[in-house]
Amino acid sequence: MVRFVIVSFALIVTASLGASECFAQKNNNKNKSNAAQETKDDQKIKDEKEDVKKAQDKLKSDQKDLQDAQKALAETEGKEKAARQKLDEARKRIEAKHEKTSGIDKALAEQDAAKKAYDEAAAPVLKTLKAKPEYQAAAKKVAEAEARLKTVRADEGLSADAKRKEIAQASKDKLATSEREQIALEGDSSAKSARANLADAQDRVNQLRAKLRNLIDADPEIKSSLQAMRAAADATEAADQKMQRIRDKIAADTTKLGRELQQVKQAEAADKANDNKNNKKPNNKGKK
Repeated sequence: MVRFVIVSFALIVTASLGASECFAQKNNNKNKSNAAQETKDDQKIKDEKEDVKKAQDKLKSDQKDLQDAQKALAETEGKEKAARQKLDEARKRIEAKHEKTSGIDKALAEQDAAKKAYDEAAAPVLKTLKAKPEYQAAAKKVAEAEARLKTVRADEGLSADAKRKEIAQASKDKLATSEREQIALEGDSSAKSARANLADAQDRVNQLRAKLRNLIDADPEIKSSLQAMRAAADATEAADQKMQRIRDKIAADTTKLGRELQQVKQAEAADKANDNKNNKKPNNKGKK
């Protein structure tokens, strides 16, 4: 009997030890799994933070490039402004030099005199015309056409084609008085002669101005100044385009940094969730 008890006790101890070893093995495996997950989570967070650092460095570098580009643009704009000013000063000086020998002053004086003579010849003709009922009717038509133009242009209900036709007709009606004035002036010999003299004077002025422009444009100093101004303008445009490209890069950098920061938060949240899951103890309430 005593031997049976001893054997039974030995069997119980052996079974208990086996169960303990199995439980210990399970815990060991679980701990290893938890440690591996923790290492993985930590590495994920570390990698994401490194990406954030890279994004921050890239943004900082591009911001420095933007400062340099803004400084370069300001310098090119200053050079362009100086080049334009130099060109304007040279043009005024050379224009004044050529005007002295061009005869433009005399031509302008003759044009003013011809304009005054024409106005004096036209005044009585127009006065007589404007007193006539048909001219007054035409003037009323012009006033109505001007009002109609404003209404048609503001009418959003009209189709494009209808609006175009209405505007064309109103614009034609606005010429009612000017057409009558032209006919009347052409019919008066004094006014017609004065108008011809004025046209000749205006033509001489235009020819002299064209000649002056050609002389000024052909001047070596003007050519050199113009070339320098254009080169400065091209440099300004290139600097501005470079600055715009850097601004686009900064916008992309900012977006990327925000994305990387979000990924760090997600990695940290996943790590916390795994920690809570691993540390959670089973609920044995109600078990016997």
